[in-house]
Amino acid sequence: MAAAACTAAPPRPIEPTVPAGDDAIGINQLQYLGTHNSYNLGPSAGLLAVLGLGSGLFPDISSAGLDPAQLAYSHRPLPQQLTSGLRTFELDVYADPEGGRFANPLAAQLLDEPFPAGVDQPGMKVLHIQEINYRSTCPTLIGCLTQLKDWSDAHPAHLPVILNIEMKEDELPAPFNVTPIQRFDATQLDALDAEIRSVVGDRLITPDDVRGSAPDLRTAVTTAGWPSVADSRGKFLFFMDNAGTVERDYLQLHPNLSGGVLFTSAGFGQTHAGVLKVNEPGDGSEIRSLVEQGYLVRTRADDDVVTPDPAQRDAALASGGQVVHSDFPNGESKFGTGYIVAFPTRVQARCNPVNTTPATCTPAAAVEPTP
Repeated sequence: MAAAACTAAPPRPIEPTVPAGDDAIGINQLQYLGTHNSYNLGPSAGLLAVLGLGSGLFPDISSAGLDPAQLAYSHRPLPQQLTSGLRTFELDVYADPEGGRFANPLAAQLLDEPFPAGVDQPGMKVLHIQEINYRSTCPTLIGCLTQLKDWSDAHPAHLPVILNIEMKEDELPAPFNVTPIQRFDATQLDALDAEIRSVVGDRLITPDDVRGSAPDLRTAVTTAGWPSVADSRGKFLFFMDNAGTVERDYLQLHPNLSGGVLFTSAGFGQTHAGVLKVNEPGDGSEIRSLVEQGYLVRTRADDDVVTPDPAQRDAALASGGQVVHSDFPNGESKFGTGYIVAFPTRVQARCNPVNTTPATCTPAAAVEPTP
């Protein structure tokens, strides 16, 4: 069973406890489950009530992503998610070069709620929506990455951890457009790379690592393929969720992604393509084609926390997309929907249902040593 539409976890089969065969398959030959907005604690009940009332007065609220019904979810701290078996996460990152930019959010002021702690110093901040949905299990990028690295230190043979970084630049509609947002220019893109390297620099899977001697990343992933699972244990791979100006500026800093930390995710047909984002799986055919060509694809099992669609989940899992994000991982079923996205194994990864190379993946390749 790949996923279960029930509140309890699917029964675990007897599974291998020692990895085997992981040196013969690439990291793209596994499929990994993880969370969307992995840091999110969600707004307080008081704020959700205010947003519900305000949506009638300010019609732009819902269209700006402030629909209270779609904000009312949260996730466990990252180390707990890792312990539960998840191996891929999404972090929303805001630039804060002077520090304190997000220390006094409007919602906290109006509702006399606690202000976020630990965000006074300069550096990247991790939160969902400024002024409104600012509560985070790790409000700084350095803090989030340190949690991941500390867990990794204690579990050095873990499967690679894949992180989707969304750089946030959007302003909010009035009357919530209080805090000026710093765009990710060349200076901030360099600062983002530097923060990542400062915590997990010796454990990165970078575009340079994957490109190797190939002329470009697209050629590398569609011919030689990705690093093996065995060589990638204990490591981290980062890709950006952004397209447009942010992607363009990052490629100006790192032509062909040379020297960069991040893979892009919108380079369809481009020479820098390695990771690609197809959030809506549809019937799965587009993702399947990309996976068969050798790309690493991120998709979403659900995009509605009120009425998640099992058909979307099933299509995402069957498509072969290697990075599948959900707001309903095992142990976090919400709103009494009875819906979860889970594999019946201790580690939430499995052999990819879409075969990408002649090498055969066996379940032992996706396990981690029993702690």
